[in-house]
Amino acid sequence: MDDRHDIDAQVNMEGLRYCPRCAHELGERHVRGHSRLACGRCGYVFYMTPAPVTCVLVVHADEMLLVRRKYPPKEGQWCLPAGFIEIGEDPSESAARETMEETGLEVDIVGFLDSWASGEDPRTPIVCYAFEGRVTGGSLKAGDDATEAAFFSRDRVPDEIAFSTHRHMIERHFLEPAERASSNSERSGSDKETRTR
Repeated sequence: MDDRHDIDAQVNMEGLRYCPRCAHELGERHVRGHSRLACGRCGYVFYMTPAPVTCVLVVHADEMLLVRRKYPPKEGQWCLPAGFIEIGEDPSESAARETMEETGLEVDIVGFLDSWASGEDPRTPIVCYAFEGRVTGGSLKAGDDATEAAFFSRDRVPDEIAFSTHRHMIERHFLEPAERASSNSERSGSDKETRTR
C-alpha cells in the first residue's frame, strides 16, 4: 500500500459515504453551527475535528534543523521535523519521536514555544504544538517522511518552506536575537544620554 494514501484515508473524511454505525448512506445536515455529515436513520453525526500535530525547533551551533518532505502535501519542500501525535502519546514524546524518525537525531525537549490551528494541510485541519529540542545523540540521516535532513544557518534557509507557520517559527527564531540586541543597544544609548544630562 502507498503510505501517502494510507495517511489520507485515516485523517480525511473525503470519500466517507456510509454510516459507520448502521451502514445507511450519509447526508449533510446543519448541526451546532456547521454543515456536517450525518445519518438520517440512526442520527450518527461525523464531527471533523482537527488532528493534533507537533513540530520541533532544533538549533545547533546557530544552525536550524530542517527536513525535506518525502510525501504530499508540499512534497520536496522543507519544514521543521513534524508529525501527527499517536493515540496515548504525550505531545513532547511525539516531538522527540518525530525528530528521531525523520532526522536520526535524539533530542531532549527543553521548552514549549507556541501552538496554533491551521488549515494548510489539505488532508485535515490541524492543531500544532511547537517545541524546542536539544540534540543529545544519534547521527544525522533522513528517514521516514523525509528525503533529506540538514542544518541551515540564517542566510542559507531554503526559500521553499512547506508551511507558513513553520516559516514564521524559523524567522522568529533568527530575528528575535537581533531585535533584542538592537533594543538593548538603543536602551544602552538612552541610558548613557540620560547620565550625561
